[in-house]
Amino acid sequence: MRRHWLTICLVPLLVAGSRGLADEVYRNDFDDPPGTHYPEWTSSTIEYESAADPPGKGTRPPQQVTNCDASNGSQRFLGEFGGEKIGTADDPGYNRTRVDQTVRLELHDLPPHDVVELSLDLYVLKSWDGNSPQYGPDRWKLAVDGGPVLLATTFSNNHKAERQGSYQDWPRAKNPPRAGAAAVNTLGCEFFGDSIYRLRFTFPHSGDNLTLLFISSLFEGKGVADESWGLDNVTVRTVVTGPDEEPATRVTGQP
Repeated sequence: MRRHWLTICLVPLLVAGSRGLADEVYRNDFDDPPGTHYPEWTSSTIEYESAADPPGKGTRPPQQVTNCDASNGSQRFLGEFGGEKIGTADDPGYNRTRVDQTVRLELHDLPPHDVVELSLDLYVLKSWDGNSPQYGPDRWKLAVDGGPVLLATTFSNNHKAERQGSYQDWPRAKNPPRAGAAAVNTLGCEFFGDSIYRLRFTFPHSGDNLTLLFISSLFEGKGVADESWGLDNVTVRTVVTGPDEEPATRVTGQP
């Protein structure tokens, strides 16, 4: 069932540990028929750069943001992101190309608030290599447009971490692949599997509009068949804090 709301204030919710109230202003589980377009979500131009030419440096048109089914049909989510295949196996820079993409969520006419709470499931799909000097780094970042960077880290599904240095920086530096994941190999990806991370963010914000930037920088450039990511169960709440509370930024993961 399609569930998303823009600029609609729902029943206020008490916030644990707060004297304020929260309005749920956006929720989406992306369970519409595959290929559904969500106008509040857009993609940047996809940029790529290799040390060798071809493929060299360039751009590809923005991706239309839609939902899709997991490989085994167990989930429906927003994606897949990460950029298309760049070049061919005959190119001197093939397999050595960084591909950058930013996916935006734009929300408007928010109710008065002091804090935003964001929760989401991040799907890390296939052969992410974390901090590998040979096949990485594979980075993921979340930022507020015009505001703070909420998370900048690396993820890895590469079980050859000790040999290839494919450790990840979530939830801390040089963790083993899939550290802190809520679920592993539940989505049916055969190539190096998949991981799901349940992430929660709280940050100061008081403007009428909010744009969130979900950013990937993936190495190799072999397209989403090799490395990709997606989003599910995205919820945004605005919070009015108590008079003595000082808004602070918090990031948590819930296995």
